Amino acid sequence: MTLKTNKVSDQDTLDLNKDHTVETPHNKYSGRFTLGAKERLKSAKSIEYLFSEGKAISAYPLRLVFIANPNGSGPMQCAFSVSKRHFKKAVDRNRIKRLLRASYRKIKPALYEKLPRPYMGMILFNGKEIPSQKNTDKSVEILLEKWIKSISL
Repeated sequence: MTLKTNKVSDQDTLDLNKDHTVETPHNKYSGRFTLGAKERLKSAKSIEYLFSEGKAISAYPLRLVFIANPNGSGPMQCAFSVSKRHFKKAVDRNRIKRLLRASYRKIKPALYEKLPRPYMGMILFNGKEIPSQKNTDKSVEILLEKWIKSISL
């Protein structure tokens, strides 16, 4: 009994890799569904400016406070917040923020296509119960669609 081995040369491997390149629609910002450091709103000055000068839009249980970002590094810088009044345990607040970030990352590529200029915003969770991922996805999508309609006017 003889075993046959298929030897693949390095040139064949290079040819295979060349044929299977994947183009991502938003590789200019981030090709994957990630939320990079430049896409996060972290500066205390920026957050203070956002709440003092920004506009708000709501779609229960979420609220988005936003403002145009004149020196924005990308299409949108975003932060997420959950009320300590409704969720005493940090574990619960962190879980909700994790759910919100995951939902935002899923919708982010479509959102970036529709934004006319850079913005910064904060998504606030105002509900009283920990939502499921499915409900969070729906809520974030509804909120961001409502926001896009309001800034397009």
